[in-house]
Parts: sequence; structure tokens; C-alpha cells
Amino acid sequence: MRTICSLTALILVIPLTMRPNIARASLLSDGDSSPPPQDLVITSDSPAYCAQLSEHLAEKIRTPHNVPVGAMDDAQHLLEEGRELCQQNHIRAGIGRLRRALVLLKNQEEGPRQ
Repeated sequence: MRTICSLTALILVIPLTMRPNIARASLLSDGDSSPPPQDLVITSDSPAYCAQLSEHLAEKIRTPHNVPVGAMDDAQHLLEEGRELCQQNHIRAGIGRLRRALVLLKNQEEGPRQ
């Protein structure tokens, strides 16, 4: 009897866990053939992405901007830490530092919130 109850519960639970995938697929295929937004970037925790993010951040630091010197120093320090971590094969930690630097610069460029 216990086995039958377990199997019944399993049969009821499996379709419920698959339902979000079906809903997500239907959201993507609602006849909307427009491309995804340009801000949507699918990433992975790979050395190639780490290098790409590092180069993007270095370019952002080189370009003229309104970021205070202290924030620029912090971003530069995070860039160096991120690169070093990626080179030591600590990819997730390196990407985390690089992303933190990008967020820091973005928030400083936007100015104080009111």
C-alpha cells in the first residue's frame, strides 16, 4: 500500500515540475518573432567569458567619464583581482569581481539617486 501511495504521489508531482518549462516555452513562442532585447546576454562561467568581461571593463575604465577618482580606483582594483582570479582558474570568483566593478562604474555614472 505504501508503494502505491508513493507512486501515485510521484505521478502527480512529475507533471507539476515540468509545467514551468511548458509555460516558459509558450511565452517565448506567442507568435512574437522579434529578437530578444539586446541587454539580454546569456553567459557562462568560462575562461573565455571571464576574458571578454575583463576586456569590456578595461575599455570602460579607459573611456572618459564622470566617475570620481576613488570609485575608479576601486573598479581598477576589482578588475585586477578579477583577472588574477580568472588566471588562477577561480572563474566564478573572478567574474564576480569583474561584475561588481561594472556595477560600481554604472552606479557612479548615473549619479546620486534622489
